[in-house]
Amino acid sequence: MKSSGSAFGHTECRPCPDLRACVGSATGERREIMLRHHDEHHAIQQNRAAQQTREWRDRYQRRNGIEATVSQGVRAFGMRRSRYRGQPETHLQHLFAAAAMNLSRLDAWTSGTPRIGTRISRFEALRPAA
Repeated sequence: MKSSGSAFGHTECRPCPDLRACVGSATGERREIMLRHHDEHHAIQQNRAAQQTREWRDRYQRRNGIEATVSQGVRAFGMRRSRYRGQPETHLQHLFAAAAMNLSRLDAWTSGTPRIGTRISRFEALRPAA
């Protein structure tokens, strides 16, 4: 089942009383709405409801921790590329990098170094405070 989008033109949108809520301006610029089949829509609604549960958030929090570890390994410890050609040497490099990450985290924990929050893009940083 493939989803299909429907474009509404000027003639359909202009007389609508909810025009302002739908489009960015009163000129009636084109709007595209995704109309899904009933089964697909129902599955999406169920997934969105499940995302509000405590169990889902706990499971997702574990995923965030794993992704943070992988990101730290790649950025700070050069784990994207191996310096060696063979699997045993590469495995040893990964073991040393994992040990270095553990020591780095232990040092940060004992010295009270705060964790860095979510990065903000340069474009997002230009946005004025609300």
